Amino acid sequence: MKRKLLSILLMASLSSISVAEENSTAAASNKQSSINTMTNKYEQLDKYFAALAEKEKVLGSFAIYQDGKNVYSKNYLSVDGKVEEKKVAHRYKIGSITKTFTATLVLQLVEEGKLALDTKLARFFPEIQNADQITIEMMLNHHSGIFNYTNHQEFFSYFQKAQSNKAMVERIKAYKPAFEPGERGEYSNSNYLLLGYILEAITGKDYGVLVAEKIAKPLNLKATYLEEKTEPEKNEVFPYQKLGKFVATEQWDMSTADAAGAIVSTTHDLNLFFKGLFDGKLITKDLLNKMIDVKDTYGFGIFKRTIELDDKEYVGYWHNGRIELFSSGMMYFPKQKIGITSLLNADLYDGSKIFRTLTNAAFGHPVVIPEFKVLQLTEKELKQYIGDYSSDTHPLGIKVMLDGEQLKAQADGQGAFPLTAIDKDKFEFEAAGIEMEFDPSSKEFLIKQGGRVDIFVEKSKASAEKKIKVSEGILKSYVGLYKSDDFPLDIEVLITDGKFQAQATGQSAFPLTAVSETEFTFSLAGISIKFDAEKRQLAITQHGNTNIMTKK
Repeated sequence: MKRKLLSILLMASLSSISVAEENSTAAASNKQSSINTMTNKYEQLDKYFAALAEKEKVLGSFAIYQDGKNVYSKNYLSVDGKVEEKKVAHRYKIGSITKTFTATLVLQLVEEGKLALDTKLARFFPEIQNADQITIEMMLNHHSGIFNYTNHQEFFSYFQKAQSNKAMVERIKAYKPAFEPGERGEYSNSNYLLLGYILEAITGKDYGVLVAEKIAKPLNLKATYLEEKTEPEKNEVFPYQKLGKFVATEQWDMSTADAAGAIVSTTHDLNLFFKGLFDGKLITKDLLNKMIDVKDTYGFGIFKRTIELDDKEYVGYWHNGRIELFSSGMMYFPKQKIGITSLLNADLYDGSKIFRTLTNAAFGHPVVIPEFKVLQLTEKELKQYIGDYSSDTHPLGIKVMLDGEQLKAQADGQGAFPLTAIDKDKFEFEAAGIEMEFDPSSKEFLIKQGGRVDIFVEKSKASAEKKIKVSEGILKSYVGLYKSDDFPLDIEVLITDGKFQAQATGQSAFPLTAVSETEFTFSLAGISIKFDAEKRQLAITQHGNTNIMTKK
């Protein structure tokens, strides 16, 4: 399931516009990897995963399928606290890929005449605000305006406790709508949690039973089901955090995710599911076309992505997921009948890089072997990171200091820990699974630990920034979805809990800091956005590249 925690995925998306551009850069820096690419593409992929495993940067299962047949797979488990390669793929929580299953079940009921896309939510839950205006279709493509329950702070007070349908509906009922129904698209787990309850109300069967009877059985999916608790004897894996060695972390109660994110599956079953879906084994072609018809970037429990390779475009359909420390991705290219799956159960390395690497290999393109190195920095270089930092999303401040020749960080009331330089402006404290990336010019850093990502700003800079105030009326005039034919992502500008933010397609929201009434920045990613409310446009600049986008 998605949580609106800030991430650096947007930086990768905006600074590396297409897979083709990324490949050309990779090829230039690693010519050896492009030799005999078509014949050794999986040999290079073996070396890629071996490099990750050697440095204990990967736990999970990865696979490439061609026309339903497995052509490549790798599986890494935690055994006695260490990474170990296994031949057998295990079972993982897939998070929000569950939504693709839920949308399929809903469309099956539409096909059976038991539900319609224009059916109002009021038929089932009239107590929810705007229920008489919200349709099933709006819920399927995230246009309902129902507030995302996992975004509310109270979620973390109950997410590990069993919840009844009634209790969850009562919470969702109490939240103020994020926007008017149909006004725009915005991701909300609430839509799919409620759709699961609606499926149960219509059929009289539990959601898990419906998955088993209407999807798993017809496609012979032997390892796909709704999970209640992790059972290792069923080859189910735990989520892990690296604290010296791998340690299993606390888990959600799956009743808090249900039809929005509680399914367990394997790389094999997910590929069979997506292939079966596009082969017409679950819903009619007409309903599939409705499902993949994207509006404001959202289909029905599915996303569309076009990648460019060698001046050719390939269209894939995908969903990703995140729950606990699991992160998952599944993409299917119907024309080529290629399926790509990545299932991770530890936050050790950028999952988006792994997925792009699998995609490159699947289409016969170079694979760049990562190099993990420790940098030796001078005292002058280290001093640029020193400071007292605070965050709007984290209760503790963090002090970064120099102890002799060692850079250290210390959270309020806690002991200091050493930082090891692993790349330009990037440090880690491996024993606690902490990674910090600095932007010295803007006196900011991003810290990742255990799936959580927060941005910290040097306190003196944060105080200065707060002096620039932009009226709520002006900010509201900028809110909306912006598109451009020359830019692969849509940008949504929104105000969430009083904070002015922007969000690219399929990415987490990031904060915008006012430079003036019309210009805003996200310094850590080198992003500047300038608005022209009269023309209904924004100009987004990153790394010297500017794109003009128009509000829909």
